Amino acid sequence: MNGKHLLKILPKPLILLILVVMIISSFDGVVLAAIVSNVSNFTKNTKTTSALAYIGVSMLAMLTVYGAMVGRKLLENKAIKIMNIDLKENYIYSQLHDATTTGDAAKKVSKIFNDFKLVETNYFSLIFESLAYLLTAVVSAVYILYLNIPIGLLFIVFSLLPTIVPKLVGKGLMDSAQIWQNDSAYFLTKVNDLFSGLKTIKIYSAEKNTFTDTLHYLDRSETSYKKMNDRQCWATLLTATLSVISFLVPLGVGLLFITSGAIEASVVIGIFLASDRVVGPLRGLIQNLNTMKTTQEIRATFKEETLDFDEASAKADASLQPLITFDKVTFAYPKAGVILQNASFEIPYLDKILLTGPSGAGKTTILNLIQGLLKPTSGAIKITAAGDKVKANEVMAYIQQAPFLFNDTLKFNLTFGREFTDHDCKEVLQQVGLVDELGDDLLEQRFGENGDKLSGGQRQRIEIARALLYQKKIILIDEATANLDNEMSAKINQILGALPCTVIEVAHHFDADAINDHQIKHYALAQGNFARVN
Repeated sequence: MNGKHLLKILPKPLILLILVVMIISSFDGVVLAAIVSNVSNFTKNTKTTSALAYIGVSMLAMLTVYGAMVGRKLLENKAIKIMNIDLKENYIYSQLHDATTTGDAAKKVSKIFNDFKLVETNYFSLIFESLAYLLTAVVSAVYILYLNIPIGLLFIVFSLLPTIVPKLVGKGLMDSAQIWQNDSAYFLTKVNDLFSGLKTIKIYSAEKNTFTDTLHYLDRSETSYKKMNDRQCWATLLTATLSVISFLVPLGVGLLFITSGAIEASVVIGIFLASDRVVGPLRGLIQNLNTMKTTQEIRATFKEETLDFDEASAKADASLQPLITFDKVTFAYPKAGVILQNASFEIPYLDKILLTGPSGAGKTTILNLIQGLLKPTSGAIKITAAGDKVKANEVMAYIQQAPFLFNDTLKFNLTFGREFTDHDCKEVLQQVGLVDELGDDLLEQRFGENGDKLSGGQRQRIEIARALLYQKKIILIDEATANLDNEMSAKINQILGALPCTVIEVAHHFDADAINDHQIKHYALAQGNFARVN
């Protein structure tokens, strides 16, 4: 994300308004300097009405400037809102659009709420602040030079003296801060080890030695912290010294000009007051530019997307009868070895498949290959209907061992906001036996974060109901009954066996009677071979 993109997404009238109020607000130092310096022009002969008029005009000028400052902030808030939405919208879209980004939910959430917040505070906000600093410095410098070029230049040059402090002591401060951070982090590790290993320490009566060792790192951490703070104190003293020089030397020269009659006192006062609005903003601008660089890595990951979802229809075509074909498929992980070796077979529509095998054989990998989340090392997996290729997301559902439910209504968990009638939703819930258990008003009920108010069997059946609602023609099941009791397992197996679609289930444990009752084809996966058992 860069300046060109921001200019592209922000409305042109908004940008123009921000610039206008920013220019007006940049006169705050000039207006104040002019008001104060011109006070010296008033004498005992000045009329009261003139003094009151001066106060009135001054007040109007100051209120105009401060009103522009508030207006600028309000407009900037609107712009930042637009930029935040664009940044987060593009990121969320990219994650939904990329089929390979399905894990690390916590990392993705952290990026939105932490990394992108950093972009807002350390980049978006500072863009406007930096431009305001630049305008203020330019306007104030022009005003100073307008009053008197020689004295004005002297004040501007000397006012820059404090800005050399970071160059002189910056590296030392950064080095001392890094040393303290390292020592503090290591001390934290030692304390964590001390408390985590307390039981072991007591067993071996090592309290004294570990305590002494920990104190050593405590002293080292606090010593480096003191050194860092001491450096900051000396840097503050140097800054203060240069600041004193930066205004007293030009002021002294200005006094000489006043005493010689070459310049009016009001001019020196005006220059003195306005000079602060040159060095201060320039110092802030430099600091902002350095801060903005800290977001460069985060912004580099931004991808400008054209938000366009290619969604399948809500319900699968009722006439589709998809066929799954493995054509000389081989799949191997770089370190785990071969999962499937040159496998060729078909899974006709309505087949009920049970896939078993030892842990690590690659059963879940087979399901991921069928979904298209993984690509074969060689060969191809095709899903076709009447000879035409069909997209997996159009006909396929996946029921996990631990189904995920959104912290929303049951209807949303079934429909994801798509257009389905309450009758359709209740019908599929009735098929899986949830209406009797949860009540007739269950659609608008919420069942907590990830459905924590529901049993494992109820969560499984909601996911099955979801697949039925969308009329999915192929249902992949990964250990759906592994954590359920025998009665609930039997109930779900009965539901799955009666589904009018292809069912491919991965399981460690299975009921031989259920295989026979539902005419399930049993396959075993081991050492790259996909073999029929019955």
